[in-house]
Amino acid sequence: MTTNSQTIEDALSGLTTPPSDSDATTTPAETISFPEILDYAFPEEPPVSRLTQVGEVTYIGDGVCQVTGLDQAKIDEVITIKTGRGQIQAIIFGITPDRVESVVLGDYTKIKRGDVAQSSGSRLKLPVGKPLLGRVVNPLGQAMDNQGRIKALDYHQLEFTSPGVVDRDPVTIPLHTGIMAIDATIPIGRGQRELVIGDRKTGKSRTMLDIISNQKNNGVFCIYVGIGIQAAKAKATYELLKAREALSYTTMVLAFSDDPPSLQYLAPYAGAALGEYYMYSGQHALVIYDDLTKQAKAYRQVSLLLKRSPGRDAYPGDIFFLHSRLLERAAQLNHRLGGGSLTSLPIAETQSGDISDYIITNLMSITDGHIFLDAALMHEGIMPAINSGASVSRIGGKVQTKLLQKVGELASRILARYEEVKSYETINTEISADTVAEINRGKRLKEIFAQDSDTRFTLAETVVFLALATSPQMDHLTLDQVRFFKSHFPQFLRQQLTTDAIHALRTETTLAAVAPILDSLIQRFCHVNQLPPPTTPYATT
Repeated sequence: MTTNSQTIEDALSGLTTPPSDSDATTTPAETISFPEILDYAFPEEPPVSRLTQVGEVTYIGDGVCQVTGLDQAKIDEVITIKTGRGQIQAIIFGITPDRVESVVLGDYTKIKRGDVAQSSGSRLKLPVGKPLLGRVVNPLGQAMDNQGRIKALDYHQLEFTSPGVVDRDPVTIPLHTGIMAIDATIPIGRGQRELVIGDRKTGKSRTMLDIISNQKNNGVFCIYVGIGIQAAKAKATYELLKAREALSYTTMVLAFSDDPPSLQYLAPYAGAALGEYYMYSGQHALVIYDDLTKQAKAYRQVSLLLKRSPGRDAYPGDIFFLHSRLLERAAQLNHRLGGGSLTSLPIAETQSGDISDYIITNLMSITDGHIFLDAALMHEGIMPAINSGASVSRIGGKVQTKLLQKVGELASRILARYEEVKSYETINTEISADTVAEINRGKRLKEIFAQDSDTRFTLAETVVFLALATSPQMDHLTLDQVRFFKSHFPQFLRQQLTTDAIHALRTETTLAAVAPILDSLIQRFCHVNQLPPPTTPYATT
């Protein structure tokens, strides 16, 4: 048989040796391309059929086990453990030279040393698609709402490679949350990853549920992932979404606090898989991860049970990769792939407002900005307790109209200035009229940003509200009159705004161009409700 080296030499000689005189009258020498040379040198091996491997359980812990004998296993491969009380699945978590480490997806107490483990050669897949809308499932895609078995036609891998750079488009399409403070000062775009941080009981989950509720008729499918969630909170969340008619476009993925840490670790990836189905179908999805600090703790617990080396705060060394590979799956796909999007809003809990925590800083470095919910604002009665000064969106004005961008910048400047001068009120000294006006405008704006949970503002309404709230036209109103304005003006706007006015508020680029609309609205509102009218025409600060 001719060896590969001989084949290469023969091929090269055919390319480099000129034809002799005796060959001149015969057929010309055949030219062989370099790829053909490689084919000769490295012929394709015939496919080898994969045989099912059988191993043995050598260690069982709290939701984890170690198996020997599976030397051809791969990371994330599903294995089946045959116990005396049925079969239990597990996912390979890590591989060492003599064993594989896996997380158990069922009741690990049924497994004992010596049980047989069988490889499958496949990764875990979940049912996805519209049959899951309105349903409550666990991280394995199994129904938990007593509404029968889920009849899905499509399945998606739990772990999936995130889109590459060439597969993405820039984030330019806004995801309207209906929350004025977010849409104006911390805008979110479709395909963005925006972290939500705050202490316990500052309204993080409620704010995210408001965003889900406000996606009605926006063409956005929502996935709420509860990680280590209490059963009472899960029930309240379900009832709230049901009362707001949001379940028709929402799926809930729940891993309860008493579930094994393996399920809590897998829950966010299940939510990402559900959202990716819509994204790759050319549609738009929003995933709420509530919250990733609990997932990190579950991952730490699994790693310590498998005797992995601990690092900072006892977390394993690959804790950053845990979240980066999850959040990188959010994207705005290009038109070649359908133009779909997946937006991620992960929640992380802080301790006493400390944002320098290990997991918090990891998530900040991965995401495209963060929304900080401040306990001090909550204690003042301002909900949602969004601290605009401590929050940031790296997408910024790219997803805002020109007018919304301008009023958002005005509002941010007024609030920043208010934080600087608000202490002057407590000092027994005279302050200038300009400083008094700045303090009053800051108070007025904070009152405007305090928004009821069931209230939603459209783009045009947000522009009108903030354009008036940031201008001197409302300086003559007391704080009580501002509260009256905030509660009654939305309904007045919906009755008075014409189609032409709404179009102008969406498309004009300067506040001067819509000043007549703003003047007319505030004058009529004050007249109808017997409030003192503005004494000057509309002008910005």
